[in-house]
Amino acid sequence: MRRNPNYWDSTAVAFDEVRYFFVPDENAEYLRFRSGELDVTYSVPEHRFQELRAQAGSGLQYRATLATIYLTLNTNRGPPRGKPGLREALSLAVNREKITESVTGAGQVPAYSLVPDGVWHYTPAYYAWRDQSPGERLARARTLYADAGYSATRPLRLRLLYNENEPVQRVCLAVAAMWKEALGVETELVQMEFNAYLAARADPAQWDVVRVGWTADFNDATTFLDTMTRDSPQNFGRWSNDEYARLMASAAAEEDPARRRDTLQQAESLMLNDYPLLPVYFYVTRRLVSPRVVAPAINPMNRTYSRYFRPAA
Repeated sequence: MRRNPNYWDSTAVAFDEVRYFFVPDENAEYLRFRSGELDVTYSVPEHRFQELRAQAGSGLQYRATLATIYLTLNTNRGPPRGKPGLREALSLAVNREKITESVTGAGQVPAYSLVPDGVWHYTPAYYAWRDQSPGERLARARTLYADAGYSATRPLRLRLLYNENEPVQRVCLAVAAMWKEALGVETELVQMEFNAYLAARADPAQWDVVRVGWTADFNDATTFLDTMTRDSPQNFGRWSNDEYARLMASAAAEEDPARRRDTLQQAESLMLNDYPLLPVYFYVTRRLVSPRVVAPAINPMNRTYSRYFRPAA
């Protein structure tokens, strides 16, 4: 790409030419950066993250972005249907800090809401128990599990669907192990090739829990909250709530930003407290930047324009 002399702010653009390379493999991209072929990478291999973070001058930059990895619980059929207390127990039993520290280990942020931090003019409606100790969470989870009619002699059996991907598999295995250790849940893990997974994900008859991820299309809470409306194609568990629908419609018609924010927070809180999904972590954008280049800060949408890059002094 070459600088356009007719662009309104052409004199502020530092580079006359920027070359983009399409590198399909993160490891190959990393090696090309290390050899000096690339000045900025799009991503960083997860298994390199800790090494690079500990290495002064590695060029590593990262921040949480507007993307949530979560598990959808089937509210249309199967064991989670009609049992919000059981769904809450499953959420309480997942130690998100342990997952982000020991399973993913690449800067991901534990999630206690569907909407991430950093969304314009919005504060997520976190679970009230977010700040409780792991012991307090487990005690409540076990009580709710027993109240739902399950025990060591009558364990809950779930079918967890996820796509074929090594990091995704590690997370799903960790979640299943936590459910087993904390509650005695027997989880059947079903891994599918991506296209087969997409087809099965859309059919709640094939699973009790499914791994889902959502990345913001634009910087607003509704890009996440709209996925849980009754007719959304992303509402895989078929969750439905009339009050949630009313609140989302009210927010869509509200012109005052503060009232709109408050209405969306009410909607998210109502949805979270019915437990149709289980947030696991917020995704993190990671990149490497050469010392030859000064890069703008990573923004929440991870949309960085080449006009803002500068040569190092």
